[in-house]
Amino acid sequence: MRRPAAILIPVAVALVCLPFATSCRPKPRVPGWVQSAPTDSVASFSGEAAWMLTHKEVQSLISRDPSVERALDLFLQKARINPRTETGRVTFHVIGVPQEGESNIQKGLEHVLIQLNQFADPTSLVAALSESFPQEGSLRLQGRDWPLHVILDLEAGGAKAHIRAASDEKGQVWIGSLEALQRMAAKDSLATRPDAALAAEWINPRAPFQGYLQPEALLGGLRRNLEGTLVKDLPQGVHALFWSITPPAAKDPAGKEQAIRFELALAGTPEGINQVTPWLQRLVAAANAVQAAPGAAPQLLQEQRRVGLRCALTPEQLKLVMEKLGQPDFSFTLPARAPKA
Repeated sequence: MRRPAAILIPVAVALVCLPFATSCRPKPRVPGWVQSAPTDSVASFSGEAAWMLTHKEVQSLISRDPSVERALDLFLQKARINPRTETGRVTFHVIGVPQEGESNIQKGLEHVLIQLNQFADPTSLVAALSESFPQEGSLRLQGRDWPLHVILDLEAGGAKAHIRAASDEKGQVWIGSLEALQRMAAKDSLATRPDAALAAEWINPRAPFQGYLQPEALLGGLRRNLEGTLVKDLPQGVHALFWSITPPAAKDPAGKEQAIRFELALAGTPEGINQVTPWLQRLVAAANAVQAAPGAAPQLLQEQRRVGLRCALTPEQLKLVMEKLGQPDFSFTLPARAPKA
């Protein structure tokens, strides 16, 4: 069985830059999915539901782990979710780092969590969960006990996995193994980690596609998955890496290629951030290996504990950058919205 961590392990790019002054800030403003993401997530991939649930390449990647695919499909079917009209967000998290020998179904599913949030009608989503799946036990989230619902039970090679779902006061739904859900509930959110919050604040919170990596955790346990990428060359002290992608909303009437907006943000120790420049230069060189994107000059934003890059990329540049960051090679094109009934 392919390890669920392979669903993620990935990220982003740049060109030239402008300095940015440090300023006093209020509490970090991070994307909604980050506010409640598990603190021990080592990789996350988040996208608009209509895209995540219908994109052939995403579905092909999910299908590499049949148990995750089956659990998600069953939930969508019974909860009566129409992927083509839904406006929410679906996020896949890899929590913890799989160890050598963790190839059975139970151990694999312990490292995957699916998060559904920002849906158009969260009340109906939670109601559908209660109506469609039997309750079994509870999960304590945000200081309250929430019912756990049985999605399915799996058994393979003598190992068992209990797939459950739970909702919280924000109306978001979590799907994963009982062990993964309990592990998430026992810890704080990713947004409580200072470096993660700092980096997340510098990506576009409304971008259709966003992602996260915890470089040191990945390098400690999944180094072989990162061969051929630039992530393995990050200096020590870089604790969080976030990226966001915003494709053009519509095709250019003249048929011209439109630029894709890209943000990359890294945070960590002052020493680590000071050593990131050569790494960014290598990303810039990779991006410049193909035709430059039209639009404004790229910007480099830098403070003592974080650095960010904002730029416009062609599809070819974005593909190359995501490859260098170990991310899945998707065509990031927004789907046409289905007409409302």
